[in-house]
Amino acid sequence: MIRLPVYALLNFHPKAILAAIVLVMTLLGGVAWGALSLVDYVSTLDRAERGTRQAAAFLEGHADAVLDGGAAALARVADRLEEGGFASLADRALGEALAASRFGALSILDADGRTVFGPSIQPDGGTASLFQGAGGALELLHGQVDGLDSILMVRRILGRDGIAEGAVLLALPASSLHTVLDVFGDGRHSVAGLFRLDGTRLAGIGGDGVGPLPALEPGEESGESDWTVGGDGVVIGLKRMRDFPAVAAVALPRIVVLEPWSNRLQHGFMMVGVSVVALFGLAALGWASLRREAAARDALRDANARLEQRVEERTADLRSLNQKLVRALAEKERANQAKARFLSAANHDLRQPFQALRLFHHLLMERLKEPRERSIAEKMGEALDSGEKLLHALLEVATLDAGVVRPNIADVPVATVLDSVATEFRGLAADKKLDLRVRGFPAMVRTDATLLTRMLGDLLRNAIAYTPSGGVVVGCRRRGQWLRIEVWDTGSGIAAEHLDAIFEDFVQLGNPERDRRRGLGLGLPKVRRKAALLGHAVEVRSRPGHGSVFSIMVPLASSESRTDTVVPVAAGRAEDADTRLILIVEDDPVQSAGMQLLLESWGHDVLLAADGPAALAALRAAPRCPDVILSDFRLPGPLTGAETVTRAAEQEGRPIPGIILTGDTAPERIREAVAAGCRLLHKPVTPDVLRGALNALGTERQPVRHSRSSAA
Repeated sequence: MIRLPVYALLNFHPKAILAAIVLVMTLLGGVAWGALSLVDYVSTLDRAERGTRQAAAFLEGHADAVLDGGAAALARVADRLEEGGFASLADRALGEALAASRFGALSILDADGRTVFGPSIQPDGGTASLFQGAGGALELLHGQVDGLDSILMVRRILGRDGIAEGAVLLALPASSLHTVLDVFGDGRHSVAGLFRLDGTRLAGIGGDGVGPLPALEPGEESGESDWTVGGDGVVIGLKRMRDFPAVAAVALPRIVVLEPWSNRLQHGFMMVGVSVVALFGLAALGWASLRREAAARDALRDANARLEQRVEERTADLRSLNQKLVRALAEKERANQAKARFLSAANHDLRQPFQALRLFHHLLMERLKEPRERSIAEKMGEALDSGEKLLHALLEVATLDAGVVRPNIADVPVATVLDSVATEFRGLAADKKLDLRVRGFPAMVRTDATLLTRMLGDLLRNAIAYTPSGGVVVGCRRRGQWLRIEVWDTGSGIAAEHLDAIFEDFVQLGNPERDRRRGLGLGLPKVRRKAALLGHAVEVRSRPGHGSVFSIMVPLASSESRTDTVVPVAAGRAEDADTRLILIVEDDPVQSAGMQLLLESWGHDVLLAADGPAALAALRAAPRCPDVILSDFRLPGPLTGAETVTRAAEQEGRPIPGIILTGDTAPERIREAVAAGCRLLHKPVTPDVLRGALNALGTERQPVRHSRSSAA
């Protein structure tokens, strides 16, 4: 067998390949169609043969039912005559003869063929044919009674010497079988009927006979698809009667049987012709396409040559543009970095004067006694509060974005969180004459109690702020394994196109003048950030003019039957610790002076240093190790505040508690401060917050140095 490699086939001309494909498809289609036609031809003849056999069996059953009653009556008459002879006809056989007449015309003939009883019956072969056979078995013949075709049932009457003394005939009208035979009278030359074993027709339609029949056992059936009747081919079905010497036959002309197949063959010829024409038409189209493709390849070759030249020119232009774009991106990146540094420095530098103002304002309020002077100082405090709120909001957003907040997930009773929120905001709602309703829910949820309380507080503060009248309702709904905590208000509502925008930073609807008394536009963004941190979902629904619903989806605890959950209790202010030695590390003299005055007013001893190296030198000169180091994060020189606390602990050989003050809200700066292990406070810090931080560090006193050598 010769095998060509693939590359050799690819080298053939496309037109030759197309011609080979058309030829192969034509041959395969012709062979497949011929095979299907042959299978259809054989199947058609098989179905016709099975159908004729079934029809013959049906005809045999009907004929048996018609002949059976008459045969029994005929046998009784013949038996009476054989027992008593013709002399007994008048007294013994007459009754049986009269009874048999109800099945058909009964006639009794003597040995000379004369009719002794009944009507005259003419067999096809004459009366002599009645005595040609031997024995007294029942025979079937065809004959005429009063000009009507009939099936003759014949029984010869034998004497004691076995010689026929007469015959009894019972003529059954052939029309008794027409109930079934008429089904086959379709006018298409069908043959159906009851035949003697030699093929002579007894009753039926079609030809006078079907030719010599094959030898069949009683009850046996047969079928042939190549039988001949009158010179015409037929498909025949045969069924031998069990109790009578006759065969039921049904034959259909082969031309009639094969007529549907011939029609399908003609239609197939037409389809094959159409397919061949279509195939050659497609081949012609492909041939023309190949010619066009060859012309297109030539044109494309020329176009490619021109295109390559243009691409080289464009490439040079793009290279120049890319260089300009790279320079522009570099300029943009430097601008972004400069903007980030500016914002970070501005944020830090803004906190510095706020911190000093807060410290001096606290000292001033303690010294002022006149009401008018205290009123002026209180107004100054309100201005400080407004500025600090903005700085604290920015700080919280920066802290959440920095990823330094680690939620404390535990099983929390929802009722405790809701009671805390209700206590905090009931007075604010009462000031606006709003009805605040908080409906508790006896369930435990998996969350951080502090963060969830702050989230609900932001939602409730927002609802009260934007609800001019009516009320606010806080409730819960169980949703499978989740608990939906909802905050409903009767405010003006939010348009659908603004539902996503309200969670963006500094977005406030209905406050174009940016009135700070109506908030900063950071409450909902903080809720979104905390929800993402806890893995909770925040949703909002609103109808303008009717109000809004903010909801938080919180997972339920695996077991809500626990009763040992610790309920957080608000810690009261601890009493001030004893006098401490506190090292202040601050490069801003105003900040340093204000902090020194505040701490000394609380009864503490203070050491001052402007940077990290100066702080380490002050420690070496101090009579004892300080109890606390209070340092700014950003310091001049090589050390930050956190690094200064770490180096001081290494120098003293023992840990020293540290409090880091910073105004830097950059995420990376916040992570560095937390990683140092110091307590972190963000400027501006109120005196109460600073006092609480000092008290939280404990009251353990550092030992006094007895000599410089021991300190070393």
